Amino acid sequence: MAGEGLHPRRVEILRYLARLGTDERPSVAEIARAVGLRSTQTAHHHLKLLEAGGYIERGEVPAHQRRPVRLTAKGWEAVSGAPLLGRVAAGPGIEAIVDEGGASSLAAELLVPRPGRRRYTVTVTGDSMTGARIEEGDTLLVEENEDPPDGAVVLALLRGETVTVKRLYRDGDMVRLRYQNGEQREIVLPASEVRIQGEVIKVIHSPGR
Repeated sequence: MAGEGLHPRRVEILRYLARLGTDERPSVAEIARAVGLRSTQTAHHHLKLLEAGGYIERGEVPAHQRRPVRLTAKGWEAVSGAPLLGRVAAGPGIEAIVDEGGASSLAAELLVPRPGRRRYTVTVTGDSMTGARIEEGDTLLVEENEDPPDGAVVLALLRGETVTVKRLYRDGDMVRLRYQNGEQREIVLPASEVRIQGEVIKVIHSPGR
C-alpha cells in the first residue's frame, strides 16, 4: 500500500481529509485539532511533507481564503487501498481510456476478475458530467458494483473495449447512459453490450474548485 512507512500522524491527517465532504476546506488549525496536534506549525510541517510526497494537493487562492486541500490518488490509496487504475472519459462521444503512458489499458484491467467488491480511483477527462459536479481533472472513487440503482453515476464498459462515466438508466433490454452537462444526450445500447463496472461513491475535486 502506498502509505506504508508514513508517519502515523500523517496517516491520521490523510484519514481526516478522506472523511470530509467534497466542499469542506479545513484550516490548518482544524486539521491540527482533528489529529491531536497542539501546534499549527507542526501541522504545517506534516502537510508540507505530505504534499512533497504526492499524497495531497493544495490549490492556490487569495490570501484571505483557505487553501483547498485534497487527497491525490496516491493519498486515497494510502488510506483506503484504492489504487489509481487510469483515466476515464467524460467527454463528447465515447472515448478510450488511456494510462499515463498512452496505452488503452483500463478496459483490460477491469476485465480481470477479482474476489470481493474492491475500490479504486480514476481521473476524469472531458466535460460531459459537469451537471453532476464532475469535471476535467477530478478523481472518482469507485466501488465495484455490477447492479447499482437507476440514477447512479457509474463506470461502464462498452462492448468490452471502451470505458465511460455516465448516469445509468435501464429500459427493458436496453441501457441508457446519460450525459449530465445540459445536453439531452444518451448512449443507448443493448444490455448485452454494456458491463457496469462500478458506482462512483465520491468525487474528489481538483484543487482550487
